[in-house]
Parts: sequence; C-alpha cells; structure tokens
Amino acid sequence: MGDEPSTQRLLVYAEDLADIPQGRLASAFQRARREYDYPKLPPVAFIRRMAGAGAQTDGRPGPEEAWARMPKGERMEQDSIVWCEEERIAYFACRSLLLDGDQIGARMAFKERYERELSEARSQRRPVRWLMSAGYDLGHRLTTLATAVQEKRMTLQSALEFVPGERQNDFAQLLPAAEVKGLLTGKAEKLSEVPGLAGMLAKMQMEGVVPEEMKADPVGSRSPVDRSPEEAGQLREKARAQVEFLKRSRNGHGSGAA
Repeated sequence: MGDEPSTQRLLVYAEDLADIPQGRLASAFQRARREYDYPKLPPVAFIRRMAGAGAQTDGRPGPEEAWARMPKGERMEQDSIVWCEEERIAYFACRSLLLDGDQIGARMAFKERYERELSEARSQRRPVRWLMSAGYDLGHRLTTLATAVQEKRMTLQSALEFVPGERQNDFAQLLPAAEVKGLLTGKAEKLSEVPGLAGMLAKMQMEGVVPEEMKADPVGSRSPVDRSPEEAGQLREKARAQVEFLKRSRNGHGSGAA
C-alpha cells in the first residue's frame, strides 16, 4: 500500500488484531487494499471493521457471516461445521424452515435468534464456546476440522476425535507442518494419545482388532437433536457394547472373548 511501517507500529497492529482468526484477517486486508483511499497502512479500527469485528469482538461471527456458514439445502446432512453455541441455537430455531425449503424465512428466523443470543452472550461477557457438528461427508469434515485447528477454534487432539483412524494421514496433510507434530505415520506421536473412547477405538481399528460391528456409525456423528428415539436407543446399545469390549481388551482378552 506504499507504506513502510516501523517494527513498533507493526507490533501494535499484531497485538490489536490478535483476537481475529487469520482467515478473516487476510480477507480484511484484501478488502482494505481495495477500499482504503490513502497510500498507507489503514488504522486498526478500519481493519477490524473490514473483518466484521467492529468495536467489539470475541471471535463470534457477525449475523451475515454466521448465516452464510450454515449447512443448507441438499448439504444439510452432509456438511460439517464448527460453530459457536449461539450459532447452534439459532440454527435449530430455523431448521424446520430450512427443511421446508423456506430459505428467506429461515434466514430471518436465524438472524433474529442469533442477534438475541449474541447480545446476551456479550452482555454477560461469556467466553466463546466452539462445538463440532459432524456431517456424513468425511472429506468435508476433514477440511472443516483442519480450518478450525488453524483458526484456534479447536485443539488438534479435540479434532482427532472426529477423524477415523484410517484417515489420520489425510487429515495431517491438510495442516501446516507446525500443527502436525508427528501425526503422520512413523512419527513420535501415537493414536493412543488421542483422549477417551474415540482415541482407543481409532487405535484398535488401525491395528485391526476392532470387529466390524464396533466401527463408527454415521448415527453417532449426528447431533442429538437430529436423532430419532430409535436411533438414540441403538446408539446407547452400541456404546454399552463398546465399553464392554474395551474392558475385555484392557484385561488382556481378545475381541472374540465372551
């Protein structure tokens, strides 16, 4: 932009813009190059407006950006999304309208509810809470998780809970080398370091000791709101079976133990 800011000035910019995700910040600078009228680096406040942050930001998207991110149409069940709690609430407030094909009504309902939730969260100074809603399209899920890790909306270990063991390498290749830290096959970090039941099952599946009936079920990746009573019952039964299988495995018995 024809400016040569000092190191001190750049440090000030870095500090004042550190709360904005890098993807949004890159878009903001691109807009600033097109819309700022002076041949120098724009003020911090201008860049924050370009990023949709305004005077107050906590990482939550603005209403228009939030609506644009929501799964819609034929992709409602396929797409994954890492959303804040307020987006999740607003989405389920308009979901029936989306299922009916009423995009205009759904958008109005979403924005009205989201703005209300956003205002309440900010007035109470609640920290942002990011949640994963996993869709059936595994490729889209991996790219969504990789973006969330890079934008610091999820930790790498949290993201790995949603990645099947056989797709660990594919997921690692979507991340910068600094984020992977040995995730690729042959490195120091092991699947056994993934916490909880998901990590243990992923490791067993990679080693070929998980029987077919124990493998991941798409029902388990759906939001509890989307499950029918029958699906919820099936998932509970499967979870109990998985726990029993893990107990037997820990005690040294094979997958065929009674």
